[in-house]
Amino acid sequence: MKKITILLVIIFTFLFSTTSWGEWNFVIKKPMIRKFYYDKDRVRKSGKFLYVWTLEDYYSSSMTGTMSVTEYVQFDCSIFRYKILEYETYKKNGGEGEINNEGGFCCLNISGEDVVLNKWIYPPRKSEKEILFNKVCEEHQ
Repeated sequence: MKKITILLVIIFTFLFSTTSWGEWNFVIKKPMIRKFYYDKDRVRKSGKFLYVWTLEDYYSSSMTGTMSVTEYVQFDCSIFRYKILEYETYKKNGGEGEINNEGGFCCLNISGEDVVLNKWIYPPRKSEKEILFNKVCEEHQ
């Protein structure tokens, strides 16, 4: 009887579980273009670096159907730079739906900006990325 109960619990856990990125925390929006979020619960610190999942939701899709982008980012708050470690685009908002391209591809995002993996980037002054960077560093340093 105990084995059947354990088996049923395992089966129902997998049947009714959903993939979830957790709670996305809103940071800033650029009206009619995109909104920026980060996953506050999944911020990790190692040495002087922070590792964070970010999300960009777009108001309209690109020619390829992209509505959102998730990035796994390494922040160096000490000298104000970041590095994109993984990059994925999705056909629905919230990092959901079919993946358009999986991390590891270099491409243009929906805004026409180059996405370069594993290279240090300094966020442009007064940009949404700078505001996102400041928020993460202030809350988690």
